[in-house]
Amino acid sequence: MPVQEYDEWIKQLSNGKKVRYSYQLLIAGFSASMEILALDAMIYTHTHTDLPPPANREQIEAEFADDLSKTEHQRGDDALGRYRSAS
Repeated sequence: MPVQEYDEWIKQLSNGKKVRYSYQLLIAGFSASMEILALDAMIYTHTHTDLPPPANREQIEAEFADDLSKTEHQRGDDALGRYRSAS
């Protein structure tokens, strides 16, 4: 599905977890976020000024594939670990 200048959607993963994706086109680049919707919610944000904007939602979801695989192996309730940012 083509992505809009601002877009947000929820997807259920094969393990049953729900993930909220959001995307915003910026003047110089784009920003995308992924939030795992659970009691121990984690939010990942990627902002790029050096890449062309993604053409569709699948490209945005692929941007967070590594982050999703990391969350399967991480545990901990520290407040600092609940927000992660990458460029």
